[in-house]
Amino acid sequence: MADDDKKDGLASLDESVHNLYARHRRTADRFCYTFRRSTVSPNGLPCVLFLGNHSSGKSSFINHLLGGAPVQDVGIAPTDDAFTFIVYGEEERDAVGRAALELLPAELASLNDFGPELVQRIRVKVRCRELLKDVTLVDSPGMIDASEKTITRGYDFFGTVKFLAEICDLVLMMFDPDKPGTTGEAVEAMRGPLAGFFFKLRLLFNKCDRFTNMYDYARAYGALCWNLAHVLPVKDLPKIYNCYLPTGSNADGGTIDRRDFDAQRGEIVGEIKSARARRADNIHAAVNKDLTCLEIHARVALRVRRALARRQWAGRAMFLGGAALFLTAGLLVANACGVPLRDAHGWRNCFLFGLQTLGVVAFTGLVGFILFGVLRYGLNRFLEQQIAALDDTFAVEYNRELSLGTRDDLKQYWKQTHPILAGLLRTRWRDLPIFAWGAIRRISLDIAKAGTP
Repeated sequence: MADDDKKDGLASLDESVHNLYARHRRTADRFCYTFRRSTVSPNGLPCVLFLGNHSSGKSSFINHLLGGAPVQDVGIAPTDDAFTFIVYGEEERDAVGRAALELLPAELASLNDFGPELVQRIRVKVRCRELLKDVTLVDSPGMIDASEKTITRGYDFFGTVKFLAEICDLVLMMFDPDKPGTTGEAVEAMRGPLAGFFFKLRLLFNKCDRFTNMYDYARAYGALCWNLAHVLPVKDLPKIYNCYLPTGSNADGGTIDRRDFDAQRGEIVGEIKSARARRADNIHAAVNKDLTCLEIHARVALRVRRALARRQWAGRAMFLGGAALFLTAGLLVANACGVPLRDAHGWRNCFLFGLQTLGVVAFTGLVGFILFGVLRYGLNRFLEQQIAALDDTFAVEYNRELSLGTRDDLKQYWKQTHPILAGLLRTRWRDLPIFAWGAIRRISLDIAKAGTP
């Protein structure tokens, strides 16, 4: 009965999220903003993402969780370069590529946007295991030391990791004694795509059964802490879970008391099994982040768009006034020095009068063309100045919130929004609205509601 209540609660939450995004989709379209998570699968299961280098034990940990016959291939050498989604199903089967995408929830359909190189590396394994009734497991390709620029994957690996980190409800980053936080891609992932998801990130120092004495363990653990301290932008390191798998080859060796390792492995397994309870909080956090980014995007874009509109209308007024002035002055000079209008009789005077009028109009057109180019150049320069000063515009727009010192998250969201808005202003600033304060106010009200579970 309790499980049914949880499912009903999540279904109600999914529906409210759908309605929330639908209510603000028009505003997002007006400001050319793309929601990061606009689709939430009704009754969808929570997802757990496993990250780490190729020998950190991701696949072995997944096999340990599922029990029974191994689902993932394991080995010291890299065994898989695919993102593998392990889902529940009565009839066991495997699917790869687009056939695999069709088996995934709608919120994961955007993986198709990363191109065919990634799509052909997406695999779905349907297995009838008890744990999969409550959670979907996502195994990732082993991270490599891509210090050489010639090493490429053929697709946006870090973009994919960021997308999955946004969707998944728990992210496990696994390290092992051989490479304690030194793998190039692992370091880059911690600095980049995972930077905004530390609240759902868990760090695992795996294979602790390899250590035969406390001295070796302390050196490896210290190396991991040292490396992470240079990567994570936080004052204090988060908890690092030290564990091993009881089925490991060194399970019976060594002199270290492993009871603490067993307890911490139990904590991680418990978090994985209770991921459903985290899903509602993660959805609330994702919606709050999405709407806040939309609000920041809209407020800053609106301020810049209005400044550009004022400059544009001032330029148009200057152009029309200058053209009218030159045309009037030219006609007066031509009337005084040439054939005046009162003498435009006969074919000769009419021809000369028309010729001088045509010359005045042509000269005015030339001056207008030059003036238009100058004003357009000035507008483009003003646009670049506005783009360069976007940080200052954000600070002015959110001066009250930032001055209180309680909304440090705004700076983080702005850091993600800034490059998107800068690119939009360079290409489509004329498509942005000038009046939208009512829509922005409604976004602010819904942010407050979304932040309350």
